[in-house]
Amino acid sequence: MSRGGRRQERSLTRLYGTQTNLDTSLPSGPSCPCHILSSVQPNPNPRAHPASHQLHPTGRGHKERSDEVSSEVDRLSDVKQAVDNLLHSYDIRLRPDFGGPPVSVGMSIDIASIDMVSEVNMDYTMTMYFLQYWRDPRLSYTGISFNMTLDNRVVDHLWVPDTYFLNDKRSFVHGVTVRNRLIRLHPDGTVLYGLRITTTAACMMDLRRYPLDEQNCTLEIESYGYTTDDIDFYWRNDSGAVTGVDKVELPQFSITEHRLVTRRVNFATGSYPRLSLSFRLKRNIGFFILQTYMPSILITILSWVSFWISYDASAARVALGITTVLTMTTISTHLRETLPKIPYVKAIDIYLMGCFVFVFLALLEYAFVNYMFFGRGPQLHRKLQRKPEFAVTGPVSQVEGRSHFLLTTFEVQNEMASVQVSQPQAAAVGSHPPQPRSTASDLGLSRTPDGSRHSLPTPSSHRRQSPKKVVIPNLTNVNVIDRWSRLAFPITFAFFNIIYWLYYFH
Repeated sequence: MSRGGRRQERSLTRLYGTQTNLDTSLPSGPSCPCHILSSVQPNPNPRAHPASHQLHPTGRGHKERSDEVSSEVDRLSDVKQAVDNLLHSYDIRLRPDFGGPPVSVGMSIDIASIDMVSEVNMDYTMTMYFLQYWRDPRLSYTGISFNMTLDNRVVDHLWVPDTYFLNDKRSFVHGVTVRNRLIRLHPDGTVLYGLRITTTAACMMDLRRYPLDEQNCTLEIESYGYTTDDIDFYWRNDSGAVTGVDKVELPQFSITEHRLVTRRVNFATGSYPRLSLSFRLKRNIGFFILQTYMPSILITILSWVSFWISYDASAARVALGITTVLTMTTISTHLRETLPKIPYVKAIDIYLMGCFVFVFLALLEYAFVNYMFFGRGPQLHRKLQRKPEFAVTGPVSQVEGRSHFLLTTFEVQNEMASVQVSQPQAAAVGSHPPQPRSTASDLGLSRTPDGSRHSLPTPSSHRRQSPKKVVIPNLTNVNVIDRWSRLAFPITFAFFNIIYWLYYFH
């Protein structure tokens, strides 16, 4: 066999997996290829060369695939025929079992999120998967053993319950990328209808204990047109009808519990079924402690700093008092903007009003001290000087360095009588220690032989004596007022806090 013939034989063996038998009587060298191709025999052992089995047009794999395609085509044809038969004579205007017993509609809710709870609008916003189940004998089918999930547009050709949310303000069905609706048919005629809904529902709140309050918000589900003679609602799986509550997280609230209620309500047009989902929301106090309570406490304490400032530093004490009053006003105004205009008083209003009163009283305390120091003392001094008919030789009100007031009670007689001065009662007012009292000799007083105290020599020409008393009120040290305020204000504020928190926490 020539070299070219052997090369050609090896090539055919690789390509076709065959065993070639060449006639040795053929001449050497290149010869007619038709003789060589005619001598190619199929390989009796296909396992030895898998390529031969794969490329053979009548292989087992190709036959199986053909069978699967044929079966799929037949199944789709059966489903299409079943759907056409169901919708061909279906009347959307009539409910299932029209004229018979009411349709039982089971409901379940999977809560995706509660997005917002608004005290101003008194509502909340919730996103949920709302599922309804009922049985429609007209949609039962045979010959197909599996459930059929159809395109959401088929819903427009089927009867569905006229369910609506009684306390709804705004609602919409999500539509990205298509309308989020599910319709699934079961062989026995059971229909599953699901929607992804975001609803804003009204929630009437009692804010008397705000922000230490708990609120109860509900979702009311009712049939709009069908009475209990035509339709009946129930929670599917009873307490397990609502899921996802444990996964909901709110910034200002915690869901402590939820309840499911089934009842019937009567109106002028008949009795209607109603389902209620109730949430118990407890407000988290942490935000309000940092945002409202703590600043109010600090501002109140800051107003007490004026008690440690000298009473003659008018600018500092007045500026501090006015600043704290305005700050408390700002906090109260900001809080009112975040709440509805309601006629009753809230717990937070009571606390802010209490803090405002303490801050305002701290400012009034300095006004009182200022009046006692700069107003009342000099006025009394000038009042005594404007009475020339009285001859007073005893010590009158004196103002020295840091406001030492010496006020004395005198027993005075008129100008025709001798003047007797009772025992002086002097009180030192100011920050310096009181000056020593003047002695009797310093005041020109002498003790009489009969033992009378602090008597003055009386002229013999005086015809009568009519003793009168002029009592000048004692003025205590103005520092004492500040010292008492340093104790009275904190103690009173502490009692106010104890009573407030005990009352509203219980």
